Amino acid sequence: MSTSIDYTAREYGGIDVPERLKEVRAAHDRLRAAAAGVTEERAREAVHLPGWTRGHVLIHLADLSRAFARQARYAVEGRTVEVYDGGRPTRDRRIEELHGRPAEWLREQLEEGLTAIEEAWDALGPDGWELPCAYRNSPLFATQLAWWREVELHTVDLGVGHDSEEWSTALSSHVVTFLQPRLPQGVVLSADDTGEEWSTAAGGQDPVVVRGPLRALAAWISGRPHRVLPVADGDPAAALPELNAWP
Repeated sequence: MSTSIDYTAREYGGIDVPERLKEVRAAHDRLRAAAAGVTEERAREAVHLPGWTRGHVLIHLADLSRAFARQARYAVEGRTVEVYDGGRPTRDRRIEELHGRPAEWLREQLEEGLTAIEEAWDALGPDGWELPCAYRNSPLFATQLAWWREVELHTVDLGVGHDSEEWSTALSSHVVTFLQPRLPQGVVLSADDTGEEWSTAAGGQDPVVVRGPLRALAAWISGRPHRVLPVADGDPAAALPELNAWP
């Protein structure tokens, strides 16, 4: 594949496109299995995302998968189109209007979205990921990374079996790198199992060092639960830094 994008860069998890897509397909299998276990009652139960239920998560994933499939289809035609017609307000309105629909309908919407994105990505040529799209005004590759994050993080949000301890090393490394803008100035993240570090500390500054296993760092910086919390400055009682908004 001739490319100007280093698909295996550390910031993208250090793996190539086929391996990343294999992880995404496995995530789809887990998500389908998780969604099958969401009963009518469980669809109305709150998750740890403020104001959201499992129904919110399901319709969001259904809509976003269809939106990213559309980005790919238009990109192949040499055209760009909004991620959502009407932008972010349309996204938010649909989630609020549709999350209370019957669980079976939500599962059907999700399946349609997952099938659409699988088919659209399967149809891409070898250089398809370099095609321009409207998502963040970036190459289509940005949607691959975004969906990788979204499907894995939101499957954890469903709270029906898959958790952050099961994230791959590649995904976890990418999540921390992508979310590094959430760190306030003067913080160093140190993964004590992989040796990776991320820093917002300036030269000569005495930083706050937050240590933990890589998956714990990824869960913390993405606001997801994990059995092990990172530790600031070696003191389990010390408060962790307050994170900035999602980039």
